[in-house]
Amino acid sequence: MKAKILFPLAVATMFLGCSFFDDNPPVRKQPRQATKTMPAKSSIKGFIKDVSYKDSKYCYEIVASDVKNHKLNKANFCANRYYYDKGDLVYATFYADKLIDMLLIKEGGSRGAYNGIRKP
Repeated sequence: MKAKILFPLAVATMFLGCSFFDDNPPVRKQPRQATKTMPAKSSIKGFIKDVSYKDSKYCYEIVASDVKNHKLNKANFCANRYYYDKGDLVYATFYADKLIDMLLIKEGGSRGAYNGIRKP
């Protein structure tokens, strides 16, 4: 009778090994540091719909012609310098609501005309 009880206990102990005697130290959780969200860099490819001069700055309104890859649909911003005319196709890059750069892709057909803007 003792053999019927001791043999399965011996086999079970052999297969279990030393798992009952885990001496792993408790894992310390490090306090999470507050992560600062960096302002996203965004861009827009589109036509300049309007250019105005306010408070010693040139204010542009750009309507997008390409909205792939999470680009902006439209943008309104003011810059210290004059970039391009109304109707020009441009690629503008922003970082934290500030204009980094504006590149001319194609000059507008005539001054003041803006072609190629998609109607909503």
